[in-house]
Amino acid sequence: MPQTLTPEHLQCIHKRHRGYVYLLAVISVVLLLQPLAVDWPLLTSSNSIAVASVMMVCLTRYSPLRSTKYWVYGLGVSAISFEVIWLATLARTPELAKHLSIPHLMIWSVFISLFLMRQVRALMIEPFVNLKVLMGATSGYLLIGYLGAFLLHSLLIWQPLAFNSNYLPARINPITEQLRAFPSMVTASFEALTTISNSVCSSGYILARIGTLTITILGQLYVAVLIGLVLSRFQNRLEPQASRPTSSDAQIQRIERG
Repeated sequence: MPQTLTPEHLQCIHKRHRGYVYLLAVISVVLLLQPLAVDWPLLTSSNSIAVASVMMVCLTRYSPLRSTKYWVYGLGVSAISFEVIWLATLARTPELAKHLSIPHLMIWSVFISLFLMRQVRALMIEPFVNLKVLMGATSGYLLIGYLGAFLLHSLLIWQPLAFNSNYLPARINPITEQLRAFPSMVTASFEALTTISNSVCSSGYILARIGTLTITILGQLYVAVLIGLVLSRFQNRLEPQASRPTSSDAQIQRIERG
């Protein structure tokens, strides 16, 4: 833990920690709204845009990592723009929207993946671990499940028979009603994320099974990284500290308690 932090650095930490809370709150609300998104399909795109906006405005803006910050901004704006284009295309020419689902998946996957890699790196160099930092780590885990929903949704559009009937939305055609099918894929993604069983897809569709297995592996790796992070921070706290803490150390302790 650094012994001297400037007031600007401490203020940036405050704002970044608030961003962790905001992101967890938004992604939690988005997941809770999934049942409503079946009847109000526009909620699906609105939720995605809201999550992307919070990722850029509340976290990337105050991230200590500078190297790829503008890449996140560029990809985030591109993802939001493509979401609007895909939504307009879906309303007019659903067949074209089906083909656009592949670049739609790719741009959201690159955007969220880059953000998650930066999130993990930022968590590893946080000067301390408190409740808000753990909330940031939790939001990253939920983002993996949300990213998996994009993957499964694209697979559902192209291979609807690959999914077991229990995961297919009732009375919804995933080809002509793509947005209404997304909430079911959110459920399937989080089941793949939190379990090691692969019951989401039928055994005869290798591509779909690889997709669900990828979600599971990413979730397990993320948890392993977080466990290592917490253990390393705990080890650091056990090391002898200076007998006379500096003023910035006292400020850090206040942030930890708050």
